[in-house]
Amino acid sequence: MNTSSQSSSSESTNTSEQRIAILSCIHGNMAALEAVWDDLGNQNIDQLYCLGDLVGYGPYPNEVVEFVNQNNIPTVLGCWDEGIGMEQEDCGCKFITEEDAEYGHAAFKWTRSNISEENRKFLSEFYFGQRVTNTAAGTLLLVHGSPRNTGEYLMESTHDLILFERAAAGDCDVLICGHTHVPFVRQIEGTLKVTAELGVKDAIQKDLGMVKAPAPREVILKPKLLINAGSVGEPRHGGVEATYVIFNTKTKAVEIRGVPYDVGATVKALKNSGLPEAFASRLESGQEFALKNKELTCEC
Repeated sequence: MNTSSQSSSSESTNTSEQRIAILSCIHGNMAALEAVWDDLGNQNIDQLYCLGDLVGYGPYPNEVVEFVNQNNIPTVLGCWDEGIGMEQEDCGCKFITEEDAEYGHAAFKWTRSNISEENRKFLSEFYFGQRVTNTAAGTLLLVHGSPRNTGEYLMESTHDLILFERAAAGDCDVLICGHTHVPFVRQIEGTLKVTAELGVKDAIQKDLGMVKAPAPREVILKPKLLINAGSVGEPRHGGVEATYVIFNTKTKAVEIRGVPYDVGATVKALKNSGLPEAFASRLESGQEFALKNKELTCEC
């Protein structure tokens, strides 16, 4: 398992990897994790990674952390792992509504009170990101939110240029993230026309006929593939199945897998835990509190 501070990243070089499974956002849901683990056993996987957020919202934070630890699943730092593991004031999530914030803070307080010291320390030692080089698909970068921070949302609706910039800033061909709980796949490529603005002196000279306005120039965007793994433990894509992805580095095919699990068992445990019962309703609907029209934007 990775052991370093959040500002560091881990790197592996493995040209033989072809089928990579990526989990994200387990959030203390052991029933969902166990169902996904069973499903993984039938998928002929070469490598497995987790994008963090092992805890938060769910009733089994210690059990999930211990499962990941005991099975040596390489895991990057999620915003909940960062907040709980490093004993911060909150998870760093950007809540849109006051209701979201109230429930989120209650879950953070509950998780902080119920996590063991050993498991808290384990969360604090995750790398910020995992880089996988020399694959047939190029360089892969695995992060929780974005290459900028653990709490940034990269949505399917996020503008192409922002997604491209994040992947380019991460110096990767394939950017794999989570955090939003909604899986998606986006291929970013094409040509961008850029026109430089005239400075004050240039504008005066242009008016006098001394210089010409710069002509637009074309910038060819190197193809970038964006993959969001969704959520194992708290899906918000409109279905109740736990989701994860399998990426074939040779063909670049991405499979978003939905795995049924015993939602009722987790709902029952939630209601008996002291956590807000709204989390149980969210699991049963697979939706955000504010439904799917909630618009999450990046901070550019």
